[in-house]
Amino acid sequence: MKKTAPEGVQDPAPEGVKNPAPKESQIEESHYKETNTDLDCPTANRTKRDSQSGVPKAVGCKEYPRLREMLARYIISAPDDELVYPSDRQVVDIMDSAGGASEDDVVLCLAYLYNERGLRPGTRNGPRMFSWFPTVVSDYFKRKREREEVANPIGYHAWADRNETRLNRAQFESMTDAIEIDGSEWKV
Repeated sequence: MKKTAPEGVQDPAPEGVKNPAPKESQIEESHYKETNTDLDCPTANRTKRDSQSGVPKAVGCKEYPRLREMLARYIISAPDDELVYPSDRQVVDIMDSAGGASEDDVVLCLAYLYNERGLRPGTRNGPRMFSWFPTVVSDYFKRKREREEVANPIGYHAWADRNETRLNRAQFESMTDAIEIDGSEWKV
């Protein structure tokens, strides 16, 4: 059957010729497959985005077991909740945000935030996810360093050492006795 075009319109395409352009859904699907891949994973494992095949779990990440356990216990809302542990990377990021503090110092920081400041899960300013911790830990150690700098200003110890090496008044006068300057004889 030949389709007839409305009056005044001529159909230049002969019957049986189809549009060679792909359908929109095919374009979107192929674009989705291209952008939904993880280039760091081997091709056999890309679309699932799970762990890389043949690579150990934590390559190069330093482990902080006490901090990891403390974080898991910190984030639970009720005592009967199941513990959810942060990833190794999250733990390392929290340690990095502490600015060189030891694992024990960061654990003490978390205990302070939980017990003294009352920053607990379910409270207004408490954590909801592990991503809360790097900012709060960083802020804690930054403020601690600022308080220490105010208590012991830069150069304080150098000035204290310099003051100890100063001459006492008697020593200073004995050295200057030989130098007598009379203002009337001084000429320029």
